[in-house]
Amino acid sequence: MNDFRKVEIKLDELSEDFNEHVVTSKSTYYHVMGSQGDFKQLSLNVYSRGGEIECEVLLLPDFSNAGEVTCNVTLDGEAAGERSGVITISPLQLSQGYHTLSFLTNTAVAAARVRLTGVLSSSIEAEA
Repeated sequence: MNDFRKVEIKLDELSEDFNEHVVTSKSTYYHVMGSQGDFKQLSLNVYSRGGEIECEVLLLPDFSNAGEVTCNVTLDGEAAGERSGVITISPLQLSQGYHTLSFLTNTAVAAARVRLTGVLSSSIEAEA
């Protein structure tokens, strides 16, 4: 086997390793929820390469409003659960492809942030 062929084989192996790394690499995205009247709201368009993502919701209480801080989460228009308390970290299963995640808090929340970590290619705020 000549040296040129050895280089070709090595480049093919590196390419396969790099492609596998890209397909399985985790990304982290942070988003701040915007105000919509007395509520905080956020809609995201994400592209998942499939699998489980970690969804962290941080809710800062508005002490002028009584009650527990809560946030409703929807995935592609279907309820994906309610988060309550200052900080929650929970998994979400996403198939490969584009998805819409929406977050809506109750009035007891002064500010809110969302962190998504997983095999995601993009996470951008949806147009209002």
